[in-house]
Amino acid sequence: MNISVSFRGRSGKAWDFQRVPKDAAWARSPGAVIFAAPDSFGWRIIRVMELTGRPHDLQPIWALAEAERYGATAVFLALEFDARERKCMVADIEEGFSPVFLNPREVPEAKESQRVPAATGLAA
Repeated sequence: MNISVSFRGRSGKAWDFQRVPKDAAWARSPGAVIFAAPDSFGWRIIRVMELTGRPHDLQPIWALAEAERYGATAVFLALEFDARERKCMVADIEEGFSPVFLNPREVPEAKESQRVPAATGLAA
């Protein structure tokens, strides 16, 4: 397959991906993966995911299965060994393309605002 495709995120930077077969060992590679479906203007991004490169990580396989339920037929892989660069790549592409599935993010400020303070000193 080895089709090279560039996806531009919100920042405008072009991220280079290679289309790989779904049954290849892409889930063991460190980098980012995009699951996409063909669209009239190119590709509809179903999900973007960071790959850690751990040999027995099943999360990417489950993510592919879930993306296939929504029409994903293509897997695009970008190899990246720097963890910070992988996170930046995934966030930039998600913000620029609005995929069907978003990765959950830990936002401490949002968690703080959702907490309800305990009532203290109100007992009479």
